[in-house]
Amino acid sequence: MNIFAVILVSCAMTFYQNGKALREEGKQEEAMQAFIEAAHSETEDEALLGRVYSNMANMCRQANDHETAYEVYGMSAEHFRKTNDTLAYAYALNNMAWEQAVMGEKEEAYMLVDSAVRIYSYSPLIEKVIETKSAACLFRQEYDSVLYYTNGADNDYLLMLRAQAFSFLQIDDSAMLYAQQLLPRMTNLFYLDDLYYILTHNDTKADTETLRVLASERADVQNAIKERHGELTKAVQLLRQDLSKKEQATSWKAILWWVIGIVLLVWGAIVVYKQRKLQKEKSDFEQARRKELAQNIRQLQEAKDVRHELAWDDFAALCLQIDKRFHGLASRLQEQRLNEQDVRICILVLIGLSHKEIADMLNCSPKSIGKQKDLTAHKLGVSGGQLQDKLQKTAIL
Repeated sequence: MNIFAVILVSCAMTFYQNGKALREEGKQEEAMQAFIEAAHSETEDEALLGRVYSNMANMCRQANDHETAYEVYGMSAEHFRKTNDTLAYAYALNNMAWEQAVMGEKEEAYMLVDSAVRIYSYSPLIEKVIETKSAACLFRQEYDSVLYYTNGADNDYLLMLRAQAFSFLQIDDSAMLYAQQLLPRMTNLFYLDDLYYILTHNDTKADTETLRVLASERADVQNAIKERHGELTKAVQLLRQDLSKKEQATSWKAILWWVIGIVLLVWGAIVVYKQRKLQKEKSDFEQARRKELAQNIRQLQEAKDVRHELAWDDFAALCLQIDKRFHGLASRLQEQRLNEQDVRICILVLIGLSHKEIADMLNCSPKSIGKQKDLTAHKLGVSGGQLQDKLQKTAIL
């Protein structure tokens, strides 16, 4: 890890620890701002970012903003997944499932908790999964399923869910029994509302002093919750604004990439069109030159006296004739350091004369023509059999 990465991790950790301390002090808005700063630190410490987003999501949950909590728990899960910390990842999935359960999405909640258990089968996690499944059933008013999941439970939350299920089913004696069990061992004061409801509704009976104390504590807790909820709402608003900015930035990036893609597509289409146009023009040009070449060759082949037609005895006049008929062919051959004999052989090969006819024009024996032809072809980088094709291609350039 380089020094720059170490600095980024250190900054992110400082913001994270500061956020936790501010949460404990009850300064929810300031805590959220610290967590946002930690998330913006660009650190590559995925585990730290997972904890940052998990704290943010917890604050959203306490503010009853379950949609945002679900989204941010998802971000936490993604960071934990990248660290290969399967336990943290599984807990994050269970937290996502809990938010789905609260929003009444039982099937989605079950899918998430089943994934969590497959990833990491761990007793405390399984207990949390049972809590999530029980809560999902309670929010869907499937009270018999709640009793099934909470049967034999011993933790406070599952006992509370069991008491509530009996209460909603109007099995008041059982509801009262579990409520009375919970009352002396209650450590989470936020359950007081549920206890008070069970002990004061339907046909359940509780002694007057218990209800008086419970009502007093409930009022204190409600006031504390109300005050804390206001602070949390402001904190979550900060987070939602930040997420909205990220979404807008992502949208603008997506639009920018779309624009770049369209520009590249149009540019590519223009390039392809121009290339095809040039290829067609080149093809048309070469086709016209081939027709012209074939016509000139045919005229020479049909001439009564090729020597006279080509001013054969005067090499300079011959080259002028060839350049005129075949677009500077003689000059291009001379540029490739072919001598007079080579140029004459090339002209005769081009117009398709036989070895005997070439020998008559060059005043030599037919037996020597093949050798001279191969030597000339070698100078042009081809074999004797390829010489005529080479000369035709040169003539249409």
